[in-house]
Amino acid sequence: MKKIIFVMLLSILFFGNKVIAQKIEIFNQVRVQHDEHCKDFSTDVYGNVYYGGGQYIFKKVTFPKQKLNTKFEISVSVASGGDRYDRAGSVYVLPVDKNNSLEEVVKGKKFASNEYTKIKTIVPEGNFAPSTELMRFMTTFGVGFFSNDSLQRKPVYIPYWEKEARWKEDISQFSTVLQGEVWIGVHIGNYTKGGHIVSVSINLTPSELSCDLPKNRIIVPILNTEPFGSNQGNDELFAYKDFQIEFSLPKDAKKAKLYYITTGHGGHSQGDEFVKKQNIVKIDGKKVIDFIPWRDDCASFRRFNPGTGVWLRKRIAPYIQEDKGTYTTKEIEEPIASSDLSRSNWCPGSNVPPIIVPLELNEGKHTAIFSIPEAQKNANGTSNHWMVSAYIVYEL
Repeated sequence: MKKIIFVMLLSILFFGNKVIAQKIEIFNQVRVQHDEHCKDFSTDVYGNVYYGGGQYIFKKVTFPKQKLNTKFEISVSVASGGDRYDRAGSVYVLPVDKNNSLEEVVKGKKFASNEYTKIKTIVPEGNFAPSTELMRFMTTFGVGFFSNDSLQRKPVYIPYWEKEARWKEDISQFSTVLQGEVWIGVHIGNYTKGGHIVSVSINLTPSELSCDLPKNRIIVPILNTEPFGSNQGNDELFAYKDFQIEFSLPKDAKKAKLYYITTGHGGHSQGDEFVKKQNIVKIDGKKVIDFIPWRDDCASFRRFNPGTGVWLRKRIAPYIQEDKGTYTTKEIEEPIASSDLSRSNWCPGSNVPPIIVPLELNEGKHTAIFSIPEAQKNANGTSNHWMVSAYIVYEL
């Protein structure tokens, strides 16, 4: 009897105090587009704020204060609303400034400028800081909008065209940032009125252990070359200079980590999108990242890219003769899609998770240097650029 009472009491304590997971829906099927008639900082009935001709959308979101250590997971889905091409996309977070409107914040009143390019929001400066990227993703060649009228384009090795691209990432490192009121923004660098249809939500899953208290994680944004605002570009920055940034850690900082997101762009055959380039990060003179960001699995995303361009390439192929059941060979023309080609750390239809590097740093000032030594300058009407964002996370 005592054992039964004890089990019942334990069940009451556990299930009675269990915190239910929450889903914070931020954007639901919102069009991110480029339309010169879309007035900056206009607001729709859902509280979505538009900027940059509609290429940027913002929403003020209130997150609950967490009583337990909580897993934060972001979910993003994107479908073409008429744009046929692959575009870089980003979801980011901004603090709500009680003394300034979103318009004043976005126009640069609260962000840094770089002395060489005069481009805002790249590096910290004084009290200013870059925006912090929650997720980097790449749109497809027309998934959704072109999925129904592209049956003739469908390769035999995929069963069907997808209707949208979907991604999930664990972003628990932002657990302290995503409390109270914040602005969540999305940018997709498209140039069409159709643009893309975007949904974003964040799931909060508290720990099931009542003793697992929330961790006080601090985010230190140190670099973000992803465009922010219609007066900003990011072409060829790394072709001219390294970025050197100073940051500080307090006395009680522990478990410091560097989060680094990088993608190369430049859609011509010799552009930084298609040519391998070394990325280097040094902290206090010591290399903590030295690698070539590259993906050669882009053909696995073929079902997300109904609108991609296709070339024919001749090759000798072995095959089975149906009447004889034996192998022979002949020359065939094989379709090669643009979406199949390997790229600098991304594929059309992929997300781009951060590289996470544990750091052994003492309190005080530190210097980080970000370098892409062979990044190309723009030339002969072509463009090249690297979208790089980085931030330090530590616990107190």
